[in-house]
Amino acid sequence: MTDRQALLLQQYGFCVLRGAARPVMAQLEGAFERLLPDVPQGAGERRTRFHAADADERMNEILRVPELAALLEGLGAGTMISSDVNVLVGDSFWHSDGFYDEGLYLRAVIYGEPVDGSSGALRVIPGSHRPSSGWQGRPVRLLMQHETELALRGDEIPATTLDSEPGDVIVFHTNILHSAWNGRQRRQWAWNFARKPTTVAESRELSRYVLNRFVSGTVRFS
Repeated sequence: MTDRQALLLQQYGFCVLRGAARPVMAQLEGAFERLLPDVPQGAGERRTRFHAADADERMNEILRVPELAALLEGLGAGTMISSDVNVLVGDSFWHSDGFYDEGLYLRAVIYGEPVDGSSGALRVIPGSHRPSSGWQGRPVRLLMQHETELALRGDEIPATTLDSEPGDVIVFHTNILHSAWNGRQRRQWAWNFARKPTTVAESRELSRYVLNRFVSGTVRFS
């Protein structure tokens, strides 16, 4: 199954490891409660705790998920760059987490509640992660201005909606265009991984990636 998931990730920019993290969910739940304690039900704003794995070692249980570990090892992207836990509320507009021509940057997320298209599930545009896909430039500008340019709501944009249950691990390229709509309050665990650079260009892009994750404040969540 890992080979098939790796192919999906490379070609379409995302894959879902169904139920892969169920054996470690108890540890992850414990970490969440410690890192973001006393979150009121129906909280009106998002909350985030960065450097989650540094603050609670139980976040590293994700590395013991066999399907994810095999996927990352196969792609050479086993270096964890950062991690966070989030309480998400409402919509996340169409965006990518920065676009990188060189290197490989992946985000793995788990939602703490069942989510679908009516409750804030992640939506992606398959193939939009590849520099050669043609999505950069005018297509992205049209997407960002979907209401005025296309007369479509964000949830009406043709896309793949990734319904998930607690324990499912969604892995996607940082480049991919993604969003979430119609969201109720939902919890999220997230980890960011990168491939070790082998060229000067990849080293430069990795530095830019780390800067964006920790300094610029441009990272968005869904």
